[in-house]
Amino acid sequence: MAADCEQAGTGRDSQASAAQCWTHQSINSFLWGWVRLLGSRPDKTDLLQEEAPGRPGWRGLAYQLDTVRTTPPGFNCALADSDTNPEEVDTAQDLRMYAAALATDFARDQREQQTKTARGEWAGDGGSWAHDTLYDWLDSWASWVAADSPLHAQLEPVTWRSVALQLSAARIYE
Repeated sequence: MAADCEQAGTGRDSQASAAQCWTHQSINSFLWGWVRLLGSRPDKTDLLQEEAPGRPGWRGLAYQLDTVRTTPPGFNCALADSDTNPEEVDTAQDLRMYAAALATDFARDQREQQTKTARGEWAGDGGSWAHDTLYDWLDSWASWVAADSPLHAQLEPVTWRSVALQLSAARIYE
């Protein structure tokens, strides 16, 4: 996905199929798309349970990520101030709140970096996020999942909490 995202973002393949199109060009836009995807529809049915019953699991996570690529962002003021911790995530709704918290944190971090640069201050540390492009962040996430450490025991089975922990790690993993 990271390579596909980078290719789409650079416009190198103008003949890309619809399946390779990316609605998002930034981390926070991608996360807000995920927030929208995880939200219930007006009739209170759950899109993810209909399309991928019994998930997340690895397949459910892959399904979500593939679907989020083209899901329009769904900024939600009520969720934007969420202080959800990844260790507290138990449900799809909790992950939705955590994704909103991450999206808001990323946007804040980017504003702070731009303000420092505009004032002529050193902003070389890149802020509190290890990456500022969506494809680098997705690549970091993939690298973290592929790494071998005691923390990775928490990845199996894939749960809403383990996905939140993965997102948290991808935020800071280089």
